[in-house]
Amino acid sequence: MTKAKKEIMEHRKCAEYGSLLHPKFVYCCPEPGNKLPNNGKCGKGPAVNRISGGKHPELNQLPWMALLLYRNRISWKEPLVGACGGSLITNRYVLTAAHCVDKEDLRKQDLVIQRVRLGEHDTSVDPDCQYGYSWSSGKHCAPPHLEIDIEKVIPHPGYSKSNVYHYDIALLRLQMPVRYTPAIKPICVLRDSISLKNTRVAGWGQTESGNTSPVLLEATVQKMNSSFCENVYEHTEFNSSLQICVGPVNGSDTCLGDSGGPLMATMGQGHQEFEYVAGITSYGLKTCGREGHIGIYTKAPLFFKWIKENLKA
Repeated sequence: MTKAKKEIMEHRKCAEYGSLLHPKFVYCCPEPGNKLPNNGKCGKGPAVNRISGGKHPELNQLPWMALLLYRNRISWKEPLVGACGGSLITNRYVLTAAHCVDKEDLRKQDLVIQRVRLGEHDTSVDPDCQYGYSWSSGKHCAPPHLEIDIEKVIPHPGYSKSNVYHYDIALLRLQMPVRYTPAIKPICVLRDSISLKNTRVAGWGQTESGNTSPVLLEATVQKMNSSFCENVYEHTEFNSSLQICVGPVNGSDTCLGDSGGPLMATMGQGHQEFEYVAGITSYGLKTCGREGHIGIYTKAPLFFKWIKENLKA
């Protein structure tokens, strides 16, 4: 049994009986993996002070963020590498982009998708720790991250290289269901896109220096008029019915390595506030964050029916 599986089973203990020398435990079964949580459980991070500009979220502020890990198929002894993002939507499924799991593309890069990492913040350390905004706040550490193998990859059947990133959406079924904790929670999946006025993106992709970030970064972005994308991405046949046209705010943007991560939108207020996945990071130009750069995101709510049909218990 892997470390991840042992940790999951440890969290599932819900009762104990027997003697001190010979204890016995009762393990509670998780909810079915095909059950999308309601907005009382999903889309809620911890109550934290949000940093102005939102470039560095606090530990587990975005507990649905997933890092996709790939193995080198030529040298299996090499460490797994993170190359895409995703969103936990149930205790068994992660939502991501189809091009992140495209076998043909991965074969060219000598990569095989292997695992999903949840509860991650800084890939260079484990566990992750942060100091508060004042000396009195002290040091706060998150639980160790959790890695789970992928049991099944489910790309949308409409996706192919010939359709230039249309239907760029996929599901990953985890080998075991996870237990929701303050560090690991799902984002909401809605049937309709209600509002795109307050949108953010997050990931471990490239920064303005050209290097990938070991620390999870988030950025505020804005929906642009579809005509912008139609002009900029004429050769890719931007489809406004399937895709969202999004631009940076003050240089904040997604970049290479952020693919598959969520375009997050906020609904409600106060205790009723929750976040839902409005889009999935699909593609963009190499000029990330610069004036005039536009990113393309798959409309997640448009595929609500497909998502539900492919969730199994």
